[in-house]
Amino acid sequence: MNPIASTVPTGSPAPDPVTQLHSVRQLVEERYTEEQPLIRAALHLIDCATDIVAGLPEPDLDACRDALGSARAAVVSATFAVGRVRDLAVSGTERA
Repeated sequence: MNPIASTVPTGSPAPDPVTQLHSVRQLVEERYTEEQPLIRAALHLIDCATDIVAGLPEPDLDACRDALGSARAAVVSATFAVGRVRDLAVSGTERA
């Protein structure tokens, strides 16, 4: 079951995407420790998505540049996360 959707009362309109992303971030923070590199990367990805979604209604060049900057930051964070998972997998096979 989706924990975000389950917080919306039946018959109520769905919260806006920025509110949903804030809720997701809060859930991740409550359930996991930020000391884990992959959790920090996930939180950064959520922050980048929030920044992009929050700026979408603004049809100006600055909003587009901000969205592009957030997208670049998200790519860096995701690349780190993939590298970290790969490194952990390789180090785990070396110990076996």
